[in-house]
Amino acid sequence: MSTDLSILLMQGDAEKSLLADAQAALQAVLSHRTVQVTTAWAPRPQWLDPAAAAPPESLRKRGLIPDVDARQLLEEPYRLVIFSLFPSVAMTALRHRSGGAFLVHRKMREFWSAEEAAAVEAECTLEPPVSPEDAAAALEPVIERLHDRGSAVAVCTAFRHVREPLEHRRRGGAPSLRELVRRTNLEAARLSRRTGCFVLDLDRPLAQEGGASLGADCFGGEGRAAEIALEELVALILDALPDDVVPAEGT
Repeated sequence: MSTDLSILLMQGDAEKSLLADAQAALQAVLSHRTVQVTTAWAPRPQWLDPAAAAPPESLRKRGLIPDVDARQLLEEPYRLVIFSLFPSVAMTALRHRSGGAFLVHRKMREFWSAEEAAAVEAECTLEPPVSPEDAAAALEPVIERLHDRGSAVAVCTAFRHVREPLEHRRRGGAPSLRELVRRTNLEAARLSRRTGCFVLDLDRPLAQEGGASLGADCFGGEGRAAEIALEELVALILDALPDDVVPAEGT
């Protein structure tokens, strides 16, 4: 008898690229279960607090940002929730004049026309990225709430191979993108130790083959890089949800 296996992936640009085929890959491996993978753009963990302002309604109605508040998604009874921390520390945010804020994911922004991008920027002010330490600290109570409800949780690492775009070449002593990757991955490990959450380690297996040969970096990849990432996701499911993925006797 088939049982639903529901997974929520709060993704950044890297996960959207590397794990684009997660639904099909998991369903093929777990053919005895009905797998449902829901994806959403990762917000900053600070915005998952119940007291935080909702995403700007006017931009949601215009289809420029996701039309579902991430906090609403987290109220659903997922068996596994996967978070990407890297967007919070690598991406600037836009704070709308109504109070709500959202991350400017590169692949989300690709769908904006030049006129739409100009209109959004006219209505918003920039907010700098947060530190890996602050992002992890804000995510910790979210993880604990999910654990209390019976959901398993995982946090992604970022691939250490970096092609640093101009917008990330910081000055004035700010940390480089490579340093932010290192610190983000360290915070993922610390979160695992503190909360018992799992780590979806996209860095280690990709680094073994190398960014140049894979054509991948901390913002994603495809082809062989995606195959490796999906293999790591399947391994995580087997580790985090053994009772869900091992068929019971007689089924």
